[in-house]
Amino acid sequence: MTDASPAERDGSQPLRVVLVSNGFPPIGHWGTEFYTHQLAVGLQARGHTVTVLCPRRDGTQPRYTLERRVEDGIEVVEVHNAGDPRKRFEDSWRNARIEQVFAELVRERQPQVVHFLHMLWGLSVRLPAVARQAGSATVATLTDYGLLCHRGQFRDWLERDCGGPTSPAHCARCVREPGVWDGAPLLVAAKRAAVRTLAAVGGAGVVVTAADLALREREVAATRTQVDRWIAPTRALATAFLARGWPADRLESLVYGIEEQAFQIPRAAEPAVPCFGFIGQFTPHKGAARIFEAVRLLQQDPQVAALPWRVELWGHAFLDRYQRYIDAQRVADVAERVHLMGAFEPRRAPEVMARFDALLVPSQWNENAPLVVLQARAAGVPIVACDVPGVREVAPPTAVLVPREDAQGLAHALRARILAGPALRESSTPCTTHAAHVTEIERVYQTARLQRT
Repeated sequence: MTDASPAERDGSQPLRVVLVSNGFPPIGHWGTEFYTHQLAVGLQARGHTVTVLCPRRDGTQPRYTLERRVEDGIEVVEVHNAGDPRKRFEDSWRNARIEQVFAELVRERQPQVVHFLHMLWGLSVRLPAVARQAGSATVATLTDYGLLCHRGQFRDWLERDCGGPTSPAHCARCVREPGVWDGAPLLVAAKRAAVRTLAAVGGAGVVVTAADLALREREVAATRTQVDRWIAPTRALATAFLARGWPADRLESLVYGIEEQAFQIPRAAEPAVPCFGFIGQFTPHKGAARIFEAVRLLQQDPQVAALPWRVELWGHAFLDRYQRYIDAQRVADVAERVHLMGAFEPRRAPEVMARFDALLVPSQWNENAPLVVLQARAAGVPIVACDVPGVREVAPPTAVLVPREDAQGLAHALRARILAGPALRESSTPCTTHAAHVTEIERVYQTARLQRT
């Protein structure tokens, strides 16, 4: 790569930027993918040339096949890398073939900056080292605890808060133990007996061992030194990483920014009854079960049960275990109240948010600036959420926060809104504007590039 000119180094010239992410609309459905789109469009509008690299996991093409497309003027390069139970544990965080694909893209695009919003599950934690070797400045945004915790949320196989990694042996057990939603109780018990037997004889190349987790930790520790600037969207997340060795002089808190104008549309005419919405994955850590518990409590209240109101869950269960989880919540006593609406393309978020009288965010993990909270703030949609650090830090003062285990508190908050009838919109109060956020990202890129000179 050629050396940058003085004008390029001081940030006054457009840059070539590669964003490495978990996915991109319309195929990617979740928060990181939505933010990647928002950032890419914002950077491109400033004159920067943006390419997005992301894995594609649907199995429609042979592994490592590249597909290229253009979405909203952004070049998107997808590398097929479907999940497969026969893949090694190491493939979830390190993959030499993916590194080769990335190196070829970097040689082709010659980016001055590579910004990582994801580097696990279909990618590789060695990608920052590849980018630096090619002369690119490197920036990484931490979107969960994934670099510290294989499960990503500091929650163990029994869906309990674990406080984060301890020893490789302890974390290896957490990774390999089947959880409660991995099958019928007898099948789960048989699986647990099998993995414990294999672990006792060194894993037999089939189950995860302490040595596997120790190797993962070493590789992640090496990656820390290959990123010029780290971004944590909340102070709570930054604190967790700083406590585990992340460099304080290269890590800063910077909340996400989204295009707020797109969300400032009137309340949808349908449904005409009070409607409370959840947007997210149907996984235990996102807390959909807490909504079902609250609805059951409300059904026992004669005053509320006699009124028209509905709850909409927008999303899907992307693994069999999570389908079992959501199916276990859907019993006849709530079927008329709780409606599974399916997943939607991320750019439809303003349209979906316009249906709600309140957004429900019942997260059971500590969260990291949920994009749905920022979307609701931009739309002026009231928020009822569990009081966890990543939500508390970005929620507006008007949000109703209840303890994460308190289904009764959630039901009480919903009851008040049901009795009040369809809600008026609040004032739009973004944490930061999209324009200001993109400006801050440009500053981070400039800082990262100066560190590379």
